[in-house]
Formats: sequence, C-alpha cells, structure tokens
Amino acid sequence: MNRLGVRSAALALLVSVLAGLAAGLLPGRAERPTDYDSAGLAAAEASAPGDRVRAAIEGVLEDGLHVAPELEGELGPSELAAVEQVVADSPVPLFVVWWEPSYDAGYSTDYAAMAQLRVGVGEQGYYAIVSRGSGVLVEANGLSSPFVDANGMGRPGDALLRLVQELSQVPPEPPYDGEGSDYWGGPGGGLLAGVLFVGLGYAALVPVVWLVGKVVR
Repeated sequence: MNRLGVRSAALALLVSVLAGLAAGLLPGRAERPTDYDSAGLAAAEASAPGDRVRAAIEGVLEDGLHVAPELEGELGPSELAAVEQVVADSPVPLFVVWWEPSYDAGYSTDYAAMAQLRVGVGEQGYYAIVSRGSGVLVEANGLSSPFVDANGMGRPGDALLRLVQELSQVPPEPPYDGEGSDYWGGPGGGLLAGVLFVGLGYAALVPVVWLVGKVVR
C-alpha cells in the first residue's frame, strides 16, 4: 500500500473510532410508548362515576373490600370474614371490588371502571375488580401493577380468598417511568456498541482504501 493508501487507511480508522465513540457515549433516543394508563385516569378525572362505581369507592375506602349487592348472598359469614382478615392484614393496601359484569352502569368497560375506582379512592395500593366465574383486572396506584394468577373461577368464597391472599403477597415496587432508558442499554452497552461500530466501520473501509490505492498507484 502506498503513502496515499496509508494516509487514507489512517483517516478511515480515525473516522470509524470517532463514530463508534459517539455512538457509545451519546444516549440513544428511545420513543416512549403511548401512556394509556395516564389517558384512562385523565378521562376518569374528567367524568363523575355512576352509582355503581361510587358505591364501590365507598366500600373499599371503608374496609378494602366491596361486595356488590347482587353477590352478597354468595359468601357465607365465615368466608367473608376470612377475606376481610387477609385484606386488613395485607402489608400493601388492597382495594378489591367483587361484582357481576355490567355494561349499563356509567362506564363502558371494566378498565374504565378501574380508572374511576383508582381516581375516586386516590390511595396507594393494589386495586382489583373481579367477577364470579371470570378473570380479574388488577392495577395499582403509586406502585408497579401486580401480577396474579388467581381469578374468579371456582367457588366464590375460595376464589376471592385466593385472590386477596395472592395480592397481599406481591412485594411493592415503585412504578417504572421509563427514564434513563436508551437503545444501548446504558453506558456499558453504549461503549460496547461503539467498539463494535469501530470494528465494522474499519472492516468495511479497508477494501475501499485498498482499491483506491491500486487505482492511483
């Protein structure tokens, strides 16, 4: 390789190094996903809850558990007492609503009802809306949303007890806000990406420099 080729290779290496370091040290721009939870809470704040949700809010504020009137006869005194005891002893406040599904009660979906419930209660803790024989919707205020396997399937008393027991055992964690994330996975990942770019850039430019050197030789 002649002198021009050497100078070109050196210049190519310098450009590759600078590009790699820039990629490694500058944080990547990560697009935030649409925050549907905040949008739902904002909609709930802008509207007054109907009687059904208002009764649920009052019920969970009183003792953490609201059993809708249509299901009051489904739990025996001992079953209800067991559920209430778990709710009362939970290290994380629980706000649990047990009702039958309704599509004409001042909200369009259970998600909308959950948003109204969380706004109306306004306290930190885990929130759950469960219906007999179906799934459960869980959310949180001021904490990461908990994940539970329990649902409304099975005998009502047993299903509700399993739900509150599992919720009460979920360790509280702060909500994830997405701050500090980037394409590279932090400074270490950024530096590794920079080194990779240096190698790839130099490998791609060497054949070009060699060809230029052959032409001008």
